[in-house]
Amino acid sequence: MTEVPDTTEADFLRMPAYERVARFALVDMPAVRRMLSDRDVASVLGSLCLAYAQEERYDEALAAGLRAQRIARGRAADDPALLGHVLLNLGVAHSQAGDLEKGLAAYLESWPHARRGGDEGTLFKAGANALLALEAGQPTGEAEFSFLQECRAVFEAADRQPETARASRLLGEALLERGQVADAIAVLDRVLVLTESLGGARSMRRETTRLLLKADRRIGDPADTPPLGPGVLYEVRALVDDGVQSALRGLVPRTRTCFSRALALLERRARPRERLLAAFLLLVGGRLAFHEDDEPAAFALMTRAGQEVELIKPSLAEWVKSCAYDLDLGELSRLARNAAVGARERRSGP
Repeated sequence: MTEVPDTTEADFLRMPAYERVARFALVDMPAVRRMLSDRDVASVLGSLCLAYAQEERYDEALAAGLRAQRIARGRAADDPALLGHVLLNLGVAHSQAGDLEKGLAAYLESWPHARRGGDEGTLFKAGANALLALEAGQPTGEAEFSFLQECRAVFEAADRQPETARASRLLGEALLERGQVADAIAVLDRVLVLTESLGGARSMRRETTRLLLKADRRIGDPADTPPLGPGVLYEVRALVDDGVQSALRGLVPRTRTCFSRALALLERRARPRERLLAAFLLLVGGRLAFHEDDEPAAFALMTRAGQEVELIKPSLAEWVKSCAYDLDLGELSRLARNAAVGARERRSGP
């Protein structure tokens, strides 16, 4: 705590209650101070650090936090939970003062101490705050990468889906930056699965699909191409359903956009049902483009559709051509749904 010399009675009365109690215990009453253990002093200073930070009194917050840290590292070094809690509050003070780098460093250091001390409250707060700093653009070095791997596992074991999804998205991006494309795709597909029923996850899903498309473009050897996972195929299903509903409302441009985005996600199609779905989307997209007098797009889509149709069974090829010619969007929706459900069943199987 930063001591203010010659505190007047008026100054004392203006202090918040928490500050009066801390000053009374640590400054004004030496007898009380002597009764407190080093752990008690560090805990009070750590709480004072957070309280100052919440009032935007950052110099005082950092002074209290750094003093708490010194005591927790030295005279209370056998209490990892205390050190984890002090570092968490110090990280909050740094972050709120605008120094995200020091804030992230404090959270990352708080994390293992809180784990060793069995303090789940501090552990989850440190993890969530570290994710927030990384989402704000802090670089992902080796320490951050190791944290993301561990953090993702801890949050998933605790069934905390929002944090698991956030950690997975950051981990997927970090894997992609390291050239581990197949691993990145598996992790990012998991993000789409986790966020299916999460409210407010639209921007995360949009960013995840962008990263998946980026990963698709980086695949070098087609033989090593990982199969489409349930997350991607459920996203395809959602886009197809959106496109079908838009078509029923006469919003053809939006329908074409939805189907185009679905096709982009189907780039790694390998299974017969996925190829059939791609052919269906290409044929319908070509017909919609033709009806809108967009001849270049219609020709390109029909050319691609012809190439795709050649790769599927003749009986299925005739079926999909017939459905596309009739613009049977109900069959298109059913096919997209079956592809997504099939992927989920494969993932959950033995």
